[in-house]
Amino acid sequence: MTPPLLGMWVWKDREARRGTPRVLVFSPHPDDEVIACGGTMARLTAEGARVGVVFATDGAMSHSAVLGLHTDPTPAELRLIRRDEARMAAKTLGLADEAVRFLDHPDTRLADHLPRFRRDVLDVLREHRTVTQVYVPHEVRELNADHRLTGETVVSCLAELGLTPDVYRYVVWDERTEEEFGFVNRNPAAGPGTGTERLVSFDIGEYLPHKQAAFREHRTQVELYAPGQTRPVVPLPFQERVFAARAEEFWIAGPGGEPGTREGK
Repeated sequence: MTPPLLGMWVWKDREARRGTPRVLVFSPHPDDEVIACGGTMARLTAEGARVGVVFATDGAMSHSAVLGLHTDPTPAELRLIRRDEARMAAKTLGLADEAVRFLDHPDTRLADHLPRFRRDVLDVLREHRTVTQVYVPHEVRELNADHRLTGETVVSCLAELGLTPDVYRYVVWDERTEEEFGFVNRNPAAGPGTGTERLVSFDIGEYLPHKQAAFREHRTQVELYAPGQTRPVVPLPFQERVFAARAEEFWIAGPGGEPGTREGK
């Protein structure tokens, strides 16, 4: 049974009135938030925004699914370890403990739990109707099922509730990622998506050290954590790109741009 959705901070009316950005980052697994948005999260918190992160799955299957290692740690142990790693990474990016929420749906199997996941996302968004920015995996361009379905569900729930924050869609898991990880878990989108979108790029150079430090907190993913490992869960070439990238890119909807247009920020 999913634990009660408790412990998230509550934005105050006075903050909304004076225009404080209120941000939610939806992450399919612990570490996706840093890979896709770590520099942006660090910048936003430094600028005074209220930033929260919501983890869709428990991340328990990373070693089993990617490396074929099922013990030391077991998935049950890994679930708890990765939760602590996510908290430490969030702290490194400037988030408060209460700004981190875990929905704890089964890693690699979000497709089997969509009704309950949808209810959980609706509960989160109802609590935060004044959210001004939402960061989600792209509901079409992402290949990994947990990623794509996280984005699809959040976007659908925003529409159901009539909420209209700025939505920033990121891509972590593409063909290159799939090949490097040697792991496939696809659930194709029903169609190509609708509307016009363009790609924007945010300079995170000033906050890159914070992102790098937060990524290192996900030790089970970036180190040889288990005795039987011969490679990290996150392959070294992928890690190197994350550590070196001085910009983060997001797809946004809106007038005035054609698909593929890039804007500097």
